[in-house]
Amino acid sequence: MSLKSVLVESTLESECSEPAYTNPGDTKIMKFKLGVVLACAAFLLPAITHAQVPVGRWEIVHTTGDSAVQTAMYPGGFSTFLRADGSGDTYGTASNSLCVIDDNSSNVVPSWIAVGTSGNDFQITIAVDNLGAAPNVTFVYTGTYDALTPIPGDTSVKIPTITGTYYATGNASACSDTTPTSTGNFVATFLPTIVSGSSSGTLDGLTTNDGVAFDSPVGATIAFSAPPVPGQIAGTVSLDSNPTFNSGTACFATTGSVVNPLTIDPSLSTQSGILETIYAVGQDPQGAPTTLVLNGFSANVYTTSTNTNPYADQISSTGWAVAAAIGEDDPSVPGAAGVALDGTNNTMVQFYDVIGGACNNAGGADAPFHFLSGTPVVHGHRKHHHKSAPRKHDEPVRARPHK
Repeated sequence: MSLKSVLVESTLESECSEPAYTNPGDTKIMKFKLGVVLACAAFLLPAITHAQVPVGRWEIVHTTGDSAVQTAMYPGGFSTFLRADGSGDTYGTASNSLCVIDDNSSNVVPSWIAVGTSGNDFQITIAVDNLGAAPNVTFVYTGTYDALTPIPGDTSVKIPTITGTYYATGNASACSDTTPTSTGNFVATFLPTIVSGSSSGTLDGLTTNDGVAFDSPVGATIAFSAPPVPGQIAGTVSLDSNPTFNSGTACFATTGSVVNPLTIDPSLSTQSGILETIYAVGQDPQGAPTTLVLNGFSANVYTTSTNTNPYADQISSTGWAVAAAIGEDDPSVPGAAGVALDGTNNTMVQFYDVIGGACNNAGGADAPFHFLSGTPVVHGHRKHHHKSAPRKHDEPVRARPHK
């Protein structure tokens, strides 16, 4: 499956009420206004008390301890969703490690426990079964939760993290120099769980990889709803008009002139660490099953004609995106644009593709679009590597795009 992109960016609209953020588990509403398109929409952050930390989305990034080969490629780590019962979303957990050959729906298994008596210390374990393709490995992360961690590159912004040490067991020499007695360091950034609200953007014409874009840009709106299982994504995707492909072929079924909304399949759609992967299911005009895949990540976005960050994803001729997580962001970008949205979903860069139907393999990348005005949402107080996403054996490969 080729990968293409659409950027979804949001900031708080000053005309809407601005929440106060304390701990990541507190239930808050983030509101914004989408220009003239939408009224104030809301993202509901996860209803987690401090006693329930670390439930939710965590982007785990190795800051030391990677092997020379891993370091030359990109920082090792995982995107995961931890649940209240001590388990994690196996299907949604994705790797950023050379020691993981293929993270499918069941072979990368996260879990966690509280350790010590402080109430702030946790151990996260991620066990990898490489299904005979490589040695099995396990990563063990032990760290301390801090609701107000300053972001390197803009210490006025403070977000929830877990920081500490980790080690790998099994034959992890391909990716790690760590052992139980010689540990590395990690930082895990918390991101809000999306259970409501909406975001809008444009499926545009910048083609990436081997895809072919729609004939012309098409506006799209994602309306989120509470998923049946934590870690999934639910809702609908609506298109402003019916995109065409290959000089006039209509892509989706309509009722009159209105494109039928596509239904997000929560069993395939996940939010994990920085990642948001959406499978929106519908039909083409002839009734053939057609799926719009939005495969992306929460991001910091910046503009430059001379990008020097090898981990950044290109989203337009001068637009670039890096992950909204410490260790995968870019503190060197002027004006803190490479770090300012760490720990938020204010900007989501979605690479898109069409699977099945009349427009099979259509896709492209858009120019950035914005939720207008306002102040970025952060947790707390305010003054790319290639990451493969899990799939089932009969599904196309989903991957967080990287150069």
